[in-house]
Amino acid sequence: MAQVVLENVYKSFPPRRGESVASQTQPSLTSQKQGDIIPRGENGNVLRRINLTVADGEFMVLVGPSGCGKSTLLRLIAGLEVMTGGNMWVGDRLINDLPPKERDIAMVFQNYALYPHMTVYDNIAFGLRRRSPGVEGVREAGEVKISNWAENLLVGMTRVLPKGLRYISDRERAVDEQVRNVAQLLQIEPLLNRLPKQLSGGQRQRVALGRAIARNPQVFLMDEPLSNLDAKLRAETRAQIVKLQRQLGVTTIYVTHDQTEAMTMGDRIAILNQGQLQQVAAPLELYNRPANRFVAEFIGSPPMNFIPVKFHAPQLITNGDFRLTLPEVWGNALQKYDGKTVILGIRPEHLILSVPANKNLPVQVELVENLGNDTYLSTKLLEPGFQKSAFPTKDVQVRVPPERFVSCGEQLWLSLTLEKLHFFDLETELAIFPK
Repeated sequence: MAQVVLENVYKSFPPRRGESVASQTQPSLTSQKQGDIIPRGENGNVLRRINLTVADGEFMVLVGPSGCGKSTLLRLIAGLEVMTGGNMWVGDRLINDLPPKERDIAMVFQNYALYPHMTVYDNIAFGLRRRSPGVEGVREAGEVKISNWAENLLVGMTRVLPKGLRYISDRERAVDEQVRNVAQLLQIEPLLNRLPKQLSGGQRQRVALGRAIARNPQVFLMDEPLSNLDAKLRAETRAQIVKLQRQLGVTTIYVTHDQTEAMTMGDRIAILNQGQLQQVAAPLELYNRPANRFVAEFIGSPPMNFIPVKFHAPQLITNGDFRLTLPEVWGNALQKYDGKTVILGIRPEHLILSVPANKNLPVQVELVENLGNDTYLSTKLLEPGFQKSAFPTKDVQVRVPPERFVSCGEQLWLSLTLEKLHFFDLETELAIFPK
């Protein structure tokens, strides 16, 4: 097992036909130290300034919206794409120029990528049989030595014969032992003689995992492996992958766009947006202390609400008739914003149904989603007494207990949980933390 280190990684694609060079700036060599290439322009860069360290045995999740570059980054690590600039290390090896087969990395693809004409057994054994002889299956001194190609030929030709007539090399015995150990681990032993078309989606996914596990690599890469499964099977397989990773202790980088998967699976989560890392932290830290507005909105379901308010020193925020005195910890943090507008962030679960008051938010219910254990409300902000609203017209998401019946068109007042407020700079959208 090994840690993975990415240093200043860039990835650019050349301009497509019909596009001007100015709109898709090509990177040029301005610095070349230890393989580092820094592009002059950033238009056309799919990934920019990626610096990330994945610890030995860690389960790291890459998450972000579609098109943010997370799958491209995974393919760069696997060697399926060529970096424009930067360095990649697996353990103490610089892997920039190594072909995929020499990186000791196993990848699980979104579409399973099983060989349709091979049985489950042969799909799992495929990578083991292609490995150069060395660790497994080395013959002891005194045995008859047969060249690799001839041995493989004999094994292949006799595989269809009755068991007693097959030629089984020491290397093939080692492969068989490894395949059956992996099958037992994944509980797919009864499926070894089936073809992929005879398997369900969840079974195919376990076979794809088995093929990766059988190689005993230094690093696992997983590219949205659960996206083709139904909700119930996703939850079951998600738990199984986490359990397997902890049991094997292999460094794992897992790509998903599903923040529920990210929050429940990862030791740490790296959030990408438009080719750049936004924040790398443990799941609860991302939820409680998001680095910027994008992270705050992306993590959490329903997403965080954002409302512009004006700050008045030492501890007051206002907007129209809305007036709220903040806890003392915000006094120093917001001091430089006195008289300026900042963005107030509040999660749906931290809004509470309350009574009319200037410190509460007046809203009208536009949509009700009953989920059984929770009820989600989509509401529109109002001003007391139906006066002209000082707030911009936008939805505010609210989570309420299921026993509270709410109907569309109903007017409510929402109080804010003061200990759960977030503030963001209006221009940079960076988080402002209490001091």
